[in-house]
Amino acid sequence: MEFLSKSSSETKKLGMTLGGILIPGDVLALIGDLGSGKTTFVQGIAQALSINIPVNSPSFLIMKEYKGKYNMLHVDVYRLKVPELELESIGFEEYLNSDFIIVIEWADKIKKILPKEYMEINFEHIDLNERKIKFKPYGDRYNTLLQELKKCLFLE
Repeated sequence: MEFLSKSSSETKKLGMTLGGILIPGDVLALIGDLGSGKTTFVQGIAQALSINIPVNSPSFLIMKEYKGKYNMLHVDVYRLKVPELELESIGFEEYLNSDFIIVIEWADKIKKILPKEYMEINFEHIDLNERKIKFKPYGDRYNTLLQELKKCLFLE
């Protein structure tokens, strides 16, 4: 599924819509260039999860936990030199079997260690304000999630 966002507020709203139907254990793999809307999208998810503190990219922290309706782990692997090893050393794998919703920015750098099932979300610059956001499900749970998202967006 593709979605055309014409502004950062639309990108955030799309994140909010998806965030409203996520459940603990869901994994989202965000891929896109700098400034393509990944963090704005995550802010929308956080808002839907009733996370009441500012959400920004954890580039220097690598992982940041947020408490809300459901726990969310926000991961940014942009600055990692050997992402798989560095994430392993800080316990990332333990989160994959937890009750956290996991959102990973720059997930294309760690595809080898992603779980078998997850939702890939690609962000592409169209122009200054427009972004093409593509959803690609891996596994039954994420096919179902995509169908739920379509219904919420009145695309079905």
